[in-house]
Amino acid sequence: MKTPSFWYEYRGFFSTLLWPVGWLYGKLGKTISRFKKPQHFPVPIISIGNIVCGGAGKTPTAIALMSILEKRGYRVHFVTRGYGGRERGPLRVDPANHKSCEVGDEPLLLAQHAPTWVAKKRSCGVEKAIEQGAQLIILDDGHQTTTLYKDVSLVVIDALQGFGNGRVIPAGPLREELSEGIKRADGFIEIGESSVQCSVFNIQKESLGAPSFKAKIVPQPLTFTSNRVVAFCGLGFPQKFYMSLKELGIDLIATETFPDHYEYKTEDLIRLQKLAQKHNSVLVTTRKDFVKIPLPWQEQLHILDITIVFENSEKICDFILQKVCPFGRTT
Repeated sequence: MKTPSFWYEYRGFFSTLLWPVGWLYGKLGKTISRFKKPQHFPVPIISIGNIVCGGAGKTPTAIALMSILEKRGYRVHFVTRGYGGRERGPLRVDPANHKSCEVGDEPLLLAQHAPTWVAKKRSCGVEKAIEQGAQLIILDDGHQTTTLYKDVSLVVIDALQGFGNGRVIPAGPLREELSEGIKRADGFIEIGESSVQCSVFNIQKESLGAPSFKAKIVPQPLTFTSNRVVAFCGLGFPQKFYMSLKELGIDLIATETFPDHYEYKTEDLIRLQKLAQKHNSVLVTTRKDFVKIPLPWQEQLHILDITIVFENSEKICDFILQKVCPFGRTT
């Protein structure tokens, strides 16, 4: 689904019309979660999630945390539902052989960095990861998962995106009521500079005393003959991608936005190619979109790669390890 523009408009007509549905959705989710007993595992589980529907930067944040923890000597595995993929799992993702339609786009990105398990029933993925020697498990997009016990639950907040109009889907971008999502978090990862949109979050967060860890998006330099670019993506919050290009000094001639997790068709790529040729430009997309594009077409594209860099990586690492292993490493 393409993100509705009214999700990021203050209390517009469509948002107000859908507000009762969103209110009911939020209350129903809260009620159902009360009846689910979380399953415990012998290996610590770290959840990386968010409260909005896509675009906050969970996947690159999960990769950044994995790298930090591996430097401390831990064998880290990812477990994910594999949104958009048809495989039910548990299945270890092989980025050389699996396609996004099988396992989802984000698992393909995760699997390039650490062992990644797709499982619609996440507990089965956790069990497989433990069997294969995982010492720490990062649960990707796990904040709304209540069937697993999470030793640490971290919520990613993007300052540019904020919380939109502050309403629950379909009236707004929130997966649940903001107060509920904040209450279950052990800590927050804030990407970018705080904004007015995040003021309500800051007030509620401070009342809980949960720590925040600052991070930023670092786009990797692009090298091509022309500075004229036609950019396209299928993201939950595409504005962040387009802004990153502008910050690199790119001449953004045109943009094409597709629904989040979109599977590209040949006719889409032909149209994009013609658009770039018309404007004497090059085509640029994200790594998440790139993995869903057939190999012959990939050769005609450029990728804007990004990394998440923490203001103090040692601080967040110490916080996680103190939570999962308060008396020192025992493995």
